[in-house]
Amino acid sequence: MSRNASLPYPVLSSYEDDIVPHLDANSVLVTPTHDRKKYSFSIQVLLENEDILRYIEEGKAEYTCEVTCTRTYLRKCYHSQFPAFTIELGRKEVIGDIWFKCFVTVKEDILDYHNSQFNEDYEDALFDMDPGDMLAIFPSMKYTANLKYDKLYSAGSFMVVQEDKNNSTVWFDATGDKILVYLPTPMFEQFQSFSGNQDFNELFHASIVFNALFKCISEYDPKTQENLLWVSAIRYRINTEDALSDFDLEDKTRSYELAQALLADPYKRLFKKLSEQEQQQDKDN
Repeated sequence: MSRNASLPYPVLSSYEDDIVPHLDANSVLVTPTHDRKKYSFSIQVLLENEDILRYIEEGKAEYTCEVTCTRTYLRKCYHSQFPAFTIELGRKEVIGDIWFKCFVTVKEDILDYHNSQFNEDYEDALFDMDPGDMLAIFPSMKYTANLKYDKLYSAGSFMVVQEDKNNSTVWFDATGDKILVYLPTPMFEQFQSFSGNQDFNELFHASIVFNALFKCISEYDPKTQENLLWVSAIRYRINTEDALSDFDLEDKTRSYELAQALLADPYKRLFKKLSEQEQQQDKDN
């Protein structure tokens, strides 16, 4: 039986068997909405342990939700007697990953705490619980702010082209929230003149955009890049699109395939566009 070394008493969670059955992995539901000024989150937690529910009804325990954003050092804590929270955060308060960690915490002293669902190893053990102690720990949930979820099919949602006045070759930088594509000044000026042309977009995707994406995925380092927005954008698509569900960002052997899939097969789109142009030229002639 596994143990949480930081807690000297049994706790209901999704990863320990101190109290059985443990919490379901889907025992927390976060529903986000947003407007130009704020993010709003409706959070629902599912708890079925009768002993812990009784302490909540008696006012000796309560639901707690801790919200953190490491990029802005935001940390807020919310309390409720009900298994639901409505949380609003200003857009300027958060950047990148927002974490929601829900608990059931002790509100008043509980003497001789015993849960009828304790693992048999605890038998008839009793515990004195102080305010702030945790009776249940729900699975953590994450939402990534500043991602344009409705525009993730567009490479522009996670990639930006910039001018490089000091170099004569194209290079890429994936150390920030967006993948930066640096073009030498002459190429950048041509890019600006062509960028409004839909035919040029297909060519650009099949060349520079694809190369940048493939390089960044193949060199992705979860230790230093996990919280970047371009990584979160790719992970979001992998987790929500059936066509990408078999991919794993950590699987470097499929980086080439993943880059193609994210761009909806840019080579195929390019040749389709070339074929359409050829057919149009034949008609014009």
